[in-house]
Amino acid sequence: MAATAAALCLAVVGPVLAQAPDDPLPAGPGKDVVVRVCTACHDATQFAFARLTPDEWDSEVTKMQGAGAEMTAEEQVAITAYLAKNFPKPAPGAPSDAKGPSGR
Repeated sequence: MAATAAALCLAVVGPVLAQAPDDPLPAGPGKDVVVRVCTACHDATQFAFARLTPDEWDSEVTKMQGAGAEMTAEEQVAITAYLAKNFPKPAPGAPSDAKGPSGR
């Protein structure tokens, strides 16, 4: 019952989150799946300011699936690809232009 309520709430809130002017998630393939699956439990800022390698993102998505995030195998691939493309770990010594939620 709680899962149904959460899904209904997400169906209403998800599109609003995707269109917010201060949305930390850039447009691109896989964003809709990230919004639907990941923001069911997390505020987007919790992961949008993380910078991980593709393997680290894959591990995180797999860990979240093990914790109960509901996604198909295709959605898992799409989520990992979106996060790895949009929130990559900078090369060693490269400056990062990412600012966390505190703006620092």
